[in-house]
Amino acid sequence: MIAHRIAKRSDVADDYTRLAEYIAAAPEQGEKLDRLWIANCDAGETPADLAPALAEIEAVRQKKPAVADKTYHLVVSFRAEDRPGLTGAALKDMARTYAEALGFGAHQYVAGTHINTDHFHMHIAINKVHPETLKVHTPYRDFKTLEQTSRALEQRYGLIVDRGRADRDQAPPLSPAARDFEAATWEESFQRWLQGHRDAVLKTVADSRTWPDLHRDLLDRHGVRLKARGAGLVFTDRAGGQAMKASALDRACARAALERRLGPFQAATAERAAPDREPDKDGGKDRGQEPAQGPGYRRKPLLHAPGVPRLWRAFRKSRADTLARRTLRNWKHYLLAEAWRDPYAAALV
Repeated sequence: MIAHRIAKRSDVADDYTRLAEYIAAAPEQGEKLDRLWIANCDAGETPADLAPALAEIEAVRQKKPAVADKTYHLVVSFRAEDRPGLTGAALKDMARTYAEALGFGAHQYVAGTHINTDHFHMHIAINKVHPETLKVHTPYRDFKTLEQTSRALEQRYGLIVDRGRADRDQAPPLSPAARDFEAATWEESFQRWLQGHRDAVLKTVADSRTWPDLHRDLLDRHGVRLKARGAGLVFTDRAGGQAMKASALDRACARAALERRLGPFQAATAERAAPDREPDKDGGKDRGQEPAQGPGYRRKPLLHAPGVPRLWRAFRKSRADTLARRTLRNWKHYLLAEAWRDPYAAALV
């Protein structure tokens, strides 16, 4: 899960009621409201209480007319794999935990979750004016608080770990090839994806007792292949378009360590080693090409934000057109091409 604050633009007025109504309406195309609740308002906490709750919040905010920015807008994005375990009680606990960690434990807020095909996320609109003391609270260096809280909530609810800005020193650095891929495409690299699934992959490696078992389980459970390269081993995605040095994930995956446990290296059988789909017709490998089915690495934007799924679906649809396929070869090219006519694409760029 990734939590980030939506900063207020200097040219847009602070309108809490409009933001809360946006959360309640889920107006983006293909998007719908999942849950909505209100906290710390005498008017109530259910969707039916929204109108009187907003009147109550605005009454508090009007007592600080000189303050231009009185809203803290937080968006929490979840991985699709985690959504089945996100119950209403869990989501409310997460919103409350974020609010308390940021120093907004007693502040009024409206929270809601939105659903669309690719992206399940939660909005939390917090009134920065305390309802009793009327002090306006603005968290300092909130990105650290958000990331620490996200890691704690991921552990509490067994969610996939999404390393953030404050975690970079803990995460293994990306290889130059992976960094170049992400800089050129603005898409998540296979190496970053594999680091995010590190614990599950290492468990599969530890549980395997023979080379055929290891190859089969890595492919079936994670969509990952293990191949010899030079004197060592590399993990690759299904299509073989991107690779990561196996020992860079963990020393237990080094060739010497695996051969001590499983015997001399054995490559996957020819049948299982075959790619799952054809290379791009543009004459080169489509790095990060999404597999036809099954688990594993799939192309997706590095940035998690509301509105991105709509643009991402349009990008994927455009890839079906031969002419567009030649010019819009990745997500970055598509956003740059769309920026002149789509304000949200321009904002992302």
